[in-house]
Amino acid sequence: MTRPARKGDVAKQVELTPIHDFASKLLQPELLPRLKEYVLWSSKAREAERKGESRGDATPLPDRAPVSINLDLTTACNYACDHCVDMDILNTGIRYDHERLKASLVQLAARGLRSVILIGGGEPTVYPRFAEIVHLLKDRNVQVSIVSNGSGNEKILEVADRFDELDWVRLSLDSGTDETFQAMHKPRKPITLDRICEGIPPIKAKNPKFPVGFSYIVVWKDAHINDATIVENIHEIPIAAERAKKYGFDYIAIKPFLVRAAENNAEIVDLDDRRSDFPEIAERIRRAVREAKAFEDAKFRVYETTNLKVLYNGTYRDYQDQPKRCHMQFFRQVVSPLGLYNCPVYRNVEHARIGDKHGYGDPDATKQALSGTRDLIRTFDASRECKEVTCLYNHVNWFIEDLIESPEKLRSLQPSEDRRDYFL
Repeated sequence: MTRPARKGDVAKQVELTPIHDFASKLLQPELLPRLKEYVLWSSKAREAERKGESRGDATPLPDRAPVSINLDLTTACNYACDHCVDMDILNTGIRYDHERLKASLVQLAARGLRSVILIGGGEPTVYPRFAEIVHLLKDRNVQVSIVSNGSGNEKILEVADRFDELDWVRLSLDSGTDETFQAMHKPRKPITLDRICEGIPPIKAKNPKFPVGFSYIVVWKDAHINDATIVENIHEIPIAAERAKKYGFDYIAIKPFLVRAAENNAEIVDLDDRRSDFPEIAERIRRAVREAKAFEDAKFRVYETTNLKVLYNGTYRDYQDQPKRCHMQFFRQVVSPLGLYNCPVYRNVEHARIGDKHGYGDPDATKQALSGTRDLIRTFDASRECKEVTCLYNHVNWFIEDLIESPEKLRSLQPSEDRRDYFL
């Protein structure tokens, strides 16, 4: 049963930034046929299950690669960040067979993969054959983005000429001063915030086509993770914005601090309006963001991410009201040395595991990955597992759920503007 139309109405999700408007992305001309194919499969399987004609999982899943993947190249990291939500999986020594990883990516691209976010897990630029992976993907016309801690800017510079305006790079820096940077990130080898930022002008000079962002996880008083109190940094948001503009970043993106839920290890925002000091914290963040916006101009922007907006405008619970089935795991998955998972929120969480780390690398692996995806679509209960998650895919999951329950709506579904943005 779908929820009321007012909650499933994509147009009502006013907090969404364009990069998080995933429903519009799936309506783009290239992806709309895949969306329709998935809806018809889901509707048919669900109807069969209701009638008792089959278990509902007997209908083969459409033989497609995900549109987008998060690719964790490694679990290795050269920082010891106090606020790391993935600390438990770092530096485990678990790795890919490089040739099998390449085979997986080649097959994924041939089967319809359109974008890859190179991220963690660990730090992607420490992967010994980082540049080779970037070249492999760009040779196959796959959109590529990099989320890095900034220590490997020379490796990003090496591949910068392969990127175009549809690709992007974002550095996770979370500070305006080196003192706070050192306290939060604890680099294992000496490196300063200034040195990292000084690496941006050469990248922009080599290729100014693609945006480079400064990522800022905002941390408030008494925030805890990994059995430690985290350094507060609300006051440095304006300083960080000034720094980002000075060194040629295209934007700064401000997002809330995350922790792991005790119940199921999901990534969740560790702040809500039940805290007595919530109004004070929210106002401090708003005020700091307003000060940061004074540095905006035609070449530099200050963004509040969707999950920050919904946190302090009080609508975050709408994003925790999940449908029973997560449909986006068909369109977007996580490839990690630890395995193949259904969502970035659930890296290395066993009940969210689709299959092997080399999934899609050969016919047998592909068959297993498709089977695993089909099974999780049917058995992973997002309404329960993700009830504390401020899910950026919430609106698109409800949008797809409505189409599955009323597949006749597909006939009037119109393509959206072709932004050629396939990052999910």
